[in-house]
Amino acid sequence: MAPSSPREPKYKRDITPKDPLFDDPRPDDLIIPIMGLTGAGKSTFINKFCCEEIMKVNHGLESCTRQMAFHIIWLPEDHPALPKRRLVLVDTPGFDDTTESEHEILRRICIWLADTYDSGTKVTGLVYLHSVGQPRMTRSAKLSYDLFHAICGENAFSKVVMATTQWDTTLRNPEAGEFREKDLKTKWWKEPLAQGALYKRIEEPEEDIKSAIEHLLEGHAVATQVQKELVEEDKRVEATEAGKKLSATLQSWSRNPNIQDLSPEKEEELKDSGFPVDGPFLDRVKSIFRRNKGRTSSGYVPSKIHD
Repeated sequence: MAPSSPREPKYKRDITPKDPLFDDPRPDDLIIPIMGLTGAGKSTFINKFCCEEIMKVNHGLESCTRQMAFHIIWLPEDHPALPKRRLVLVDTPGFDDTTESEHEILRRICIWLADTYDSGTKVTGLVYLHSVGQPRMTRSAKLSYDLFHAICGENAFSKVVMATTQWDTTLRNPEAGEFREKDLKTKWWKEPLAQGALYKRIEEPEEDIKSAIEHLLEGHAVATQVQKELVEEDKRVEATEAGKKLSATLQSWSRNPNIQDLSPEKEEELKDSGFPVDGPFLDRVKSIFRRNKGRTSSGYVPSKIHD
């Protein structure tokens, strides 16, 4: 009897022909994904490190990076630790994308990471960016961080840089920026920072970004939690901790009684009262609720939400 062929990993069923996978990974590649909300400065981060405009930057409200994008940089021969090695900076779409659902963004990020890991390449580190110009932690921002947490996993926190960007927006009110920074460090980001993640202000872009990358180049590469779940544990994206977190959060949003009244008056009342909603968040929740109205009492949880 001929030996049976190896079974294809389940995550590969979620790959589509349009996914821009990394088709030439090498075991010694230095891979660093850059994550964060739309507008946090992910593309700018990569451009500043490369000293040229590699990634397109959109200064408006519309998402610019919608697919996974990456740029390969050869480290110089005189690099003190890793001469002539390939550094791969990965620009990821934000979970508050203006055109794609959170489920689709999560799929794209997870599939790219899983396929690279399946080829024998771990990540050298991860960067998470948050604009200090954002006046409060909106629900979109919290979901973005929660999903980053689940994608990364506690065992990889020592290879993470949590960074704040756009400090120039606080020049007229530096106390506000410092207050938001303290809130992030002592509340929202307390866990990863306590477990070895590095906090970094991006005030002088060229200098601070280079310092953040050089920090991640130290030490060994790691496998993130979602890479292990998809490749080693042979899960589908929706069965990972990140996938379950996203589904539970969207279900919770759709059942929120404050959101179910979709009148313009109620929407303005929520905003005026300081309810932490932003445009993309409110639009998505309203879309979810409209489709699931009358069905949530039966425990229905949509497997995929489209805008």
